[in-house]
Amino acid sequence: MRQLTYDGMPIPGLNDLVRTAIRLHPAPGEPRPDESHFGGPLLWPSDEPWPECPVTWPPDPDASDDAWLGGHPLDEPVPAMVSAAQFFRDDFPELPFPEGTDVLQILFCPLDHNSPYHQGPAVRLVWRDSGEVGDIAVPPPPPEDAKADYLPEPCVFEPCSIDELPRLCDFPPETRAALGIPEGASEDPEGWPELDQYSKIGGWTPWYTTDRDDLGCRDCGAELRQTIALSTVEHEVGCGCEVAEDEPAGWSFARQDVLNIFTCPTDVTHPVKVRID
Repeated sequence: MRQLTYDGMPIPGLNDLVRTAIRLHPAPGEPRPDESHFGGPLLWPSDEPWPECPVTWPPDPDASDDAWLGGHPLDEPVPAMVSAAQFFRDDFPELPFPEGTDVLQILFCPLDHNSPYHQGPAVRLVWRDSGEVGDIAVPPPPPEDAKADYLPEPCVFEPCSIDELPRLCDFPPETRAALGIPEGASEDPEGWPELDQYSKIGGWTPWYTTDRDDLGCRDCGAELRQTIALSTVEHEVGCGCEVAEDEPAGWSFARQDVLNIFTCPTDVTHPVKVRID
């Protein structure tokens, strides 16, 4: 890669900040259980219990590490989760699949849950080996009081790749110094590439409405990394591809924001964190 410049000047370390994101470009479709999708049927084995919301009270240790302020009482029925997304390694090798797995499944509890950082659906990630799935489960219906904003319409993907640079809050100290950014500054440098909102794998977090803090792994202390973004609106920015529909999945997070999932770079099976931004 050629040396990147800012305002005509080469900036040491700037190339190292580039992350290639896979923009998903979801479009309405009728995906099968053996395909990657939003909101379609999961390749879930019939002999494995369908997951219930992990945000319970007392807390479930398998829940995402989001400092939940409460949860579903264990002496009452716990809501079943719903299919949010599915990604196969053959389609998206950029995802950090653990050894022996080739499909990532994302499920929502389609009710509002409160953490110090956001209000939204509870999220669970499941990494599995598709070759071990025989008969496929029929999912239970969504909870009667499910929030429609968290029940996605089925979508297939028309992905492309796009290079992204971070917002100022993700700059390392040496980049700040090279750009002459004073201590305490919060605005991106003038003319810095825009980082917009769209569903993607990898890349950087825009941090438009949420502060960037408390992203250490609960199990090992490593800094969690942006892994998946599920966007309310698919903005036509950055890659040059045509966006067929603004809101194909039909979901909506907070004020039409993006649900970002962060995983541990040391071990993706460690508890994830979610930030709606």
